[in-house]
Amino acid sequence: MICPECNLLIPEDSRFCKECGNKLEASLEEKEALTNQEKAEKLYREGISLYHQGLFDDALNRWEETLELVPDFQMTSYYMGVAYYDKGMLSKSVESFKKAEAANPTSPAIHYRLGMVYYAMGLLPDSEFHFKKVRSIIPDTAQIHYRLALLHQKNANLDEAVNELKQALEFSPNFARAYFILGTVYYQKGMLPEAAEALRKVVEISPGYVMAYYWLGQVYFHKGNMKDTVESYAKALSLSPKFAAAHYHLGIAQARKGQHEDAAASFNKVIELDPLDSSAFYHLGNSYVHLGMLDKAEDFLNDAIKLNPENTQAFFLLEKVGEIKRSGAMEY
Repeated sequence: MICPECNLLIPEDSRFCKECGNKLEASLEEKEALTNQEKAEKLYREGISLYHQGLFDDALNRWEETLELVPDFQMTSYYMGVAYYDKGMLSKSVESFKKAEAANPTSPAIHYRLGMVYYAMGLLPDSEFHFKKVRSIIPDTAQIHYRLALLHQKNANLDEAVNELKQALEFSPNFARAYFILGTVYYQKGMLPEAAEALRKVVEISPGYVMAYYWLGQVYFHKGNMKDTVESYAKALSLSPKFAAAHYHLGIAQARKGQHEDAAASFNKVIELDPLDSSAFYHLGNSYVHLGMLDKAEDFLNDAIKLNPENTQAFFLLEKVGEIKRSGAMEY
């Protein structure tokens, strides 16, 4: 190439003449590439804006156009993977994240997202592979130890789950969710004092954590501590009054304490929230038997059997109620 200003020979790909400093005209191909880059940037930014408005399809369309102009433009494939994940299109999400990974093989964000998608698909070995890639790149993050703990819990590798959760809590001592999962893992291991301690830590950090109170109820129940069981379920219900499972287990604990009137109220609440719960109808019938209200007991036991003809407990108790009524005795 000849510089039009000083007429010296310069390399073909030069942008400036090294001798006179003259700015050289870009080729037509270069101008087109620059124009495509500018268009791609505009489309990419529009896609991000649309995504944050919840307009996933429109965002994906913009990003498809972006990649037509400039393949592998910035983090376009990554964001497409995020949008497909939010739409529940998990295979498409993996496809996009894999393209992003090919361009950025050491990006912890991409490996983390792949771990999340594979977890949602039930492909746990693939999920574990990518979460471990994140851990190898940034080992001092609580979130990745937490995610690996969930995988280990799902695979029933409970000791490994405990180890990962402890590491997560070293990096983030107020990570309430990690304490919660630790509590449930200890419960699975039958380590009830440790489970109770972890769950109490959850509600200390986050007093409105409904499920922690519920699981505390489960732990106290299996420890035989009915007083704290009832208090824990009641606390969960004060925060979430329509929590049917908490009403159910509260009723079981109240019945265990001999508080059959309270138990009946709890089971009535369960069937109000879930009219197809055969077990709740059975326990409500049982409560009415203890309260001496045999006709009501029969009605609810029959309802339990209609909902679940294989409810042998309801059949057995219904026969007992019939015997009591025929004998005139009230002992049960």
